[in-house]
Amino acid sequence: MKKTIGLKRVVVTGLGMITSLGLSAKDTWKAMLEGKSGIDYITQWGELSEVKNKFQLSDDFPLIAGEVKDFNIKQLIKQRKTEVTKEDLKQVKYMDAFTQFAYAATLEAIADANVNLEDGEVNPDRVGVIIGSGLGGPKTWENEFERFMQGKRVSPFLIPRMIPNLAAGNVSISFKAKGANACIATACASGAHAIGEALQRIQLGKEDALACGGTEASITPLTVAGFHALKALSPTFKTPQSASRPFDIGRNGFVMGDGAGIIILEELEHALARGARIYAEVIGFAMTGDASHITDPDVGGAIRCMTLALEDAGIDAEEVDLINPHATSTPKGDINESRAIMEVFGANRDKPLITANKSQLGHSLGAIGGIEAASTVLSVYEDNVPPILNLDQLDPECQGLNYVSHQAKQETIHTALSNSFGFGGTNASLVFRKYA
Repeated sequence: MKKTIGLKRVVVTGLGMITSLGLSAKDTWKAMLEGKSGIDYITQWGELSEVKNKFQLSDDFPLIAGEVKDFNIKQLIKQRKTEVTKEDLKQVKYMDAFTQFAYAATLEAIADANVNLEDGEVNPDRVGVIIGSGLGGPKTWENEFERFMQGKRVSPFLIPRMIPNLAAGNVSISFKAKGANACIATACASGAHAIGEALQRIQLGKEDALACGGTEASITPLTVAGFHALKALSPTFKTPQSASRPFDIGRNGFVMGDGAGIIILEELEHALARGARIYAEVIGFAMTGDASHITDPDVGGAIRCMTLALEDAGIDAEEVDLINPHATSTPKGDINESRAIMEVFGANRDKPLITANKSQLGHSLGAIGGIEAASTVLSVYEDNVPPILNLDQLDPECQGLNYVSHQAKQETIHTALSNSFGFGGTNASLVFRKYA
């Protein structure tokens, strides 16, 4: 006998971010609104001149990124957990940085949502974790491979540190969340797809709440070399901070970043029953495949994805006030996405406004969908839009949209859409609305 299911409403009750601009959602958001950039020369590899010699790197090899700075997981645990055990501090020793980022961001998001799975208010059997990652732990892989090639013993924690689902797994274990425990690995759409999957599970009544989003720690010599070989990265511009420049005529590739973005999604009645603060409602999600090329984006795939997300939300294009696009600062990608947006939403209109978070943060691959979703939620909640940095001369092929450039813009944002597109031709669009 089939069950008749009425879809439940889903809201955002908590936010957590680890980014190149800050170690919290609050600090990241403040820096974004102030128009700051988190991009600079890479520091985690040591002296860059020595690195260039060691790996025989070319003069145009990218040595800039949006690194997470001053990150200390043990300090963050002590700050964000009311009761810290020796096991809490011991377990992080066996985590790759991508898992540590996810754990720290989830700690913040859960505290922000005021959720406690041990006080009886929330049923841990109905709380899940879905965290995406494009690459998992390449730092661990590279370090252990170097040891292996030197004839040294490989760590027994190589696999547990490296595999992408261990971010969700460790978070689930740490918070005793016994619902869905999964990882989405769809390149740069991973974080957004994780949120979409979490949304649909709550809509169907499978869980009451999920921690979801994305995480990445991929600023390693080999990973950067791989993207450089694809000619995808900007070597630099006049300064590291000016290298990521979505929609600008002078853009020459994206800038890598690290971090995590985690949001707490919750069934509306469940959130209301415990008196939770509600940032926004999630009203639509779609995912599509370009079915055309593994790296070159397709206009049609983006059009279908945004159109289906609007249909899922039950709204018209005219109702969208803001779009947070994928906008990587690549020559073809930005043109194709701007054309897709104009096809769906129209050209030369006051709305939607267009921002581009990667101009400030860099592109953190599987994490960025979660980070940009959190940023979009804050725009809806606070009626404020971060600026696109370095948009000094708009590419004529991107003309026709209302870009928020150079400084933040205060504007009523009732409904917003966030895009994430990934290698393999995979797309995601999420729609958020003010809760009422």
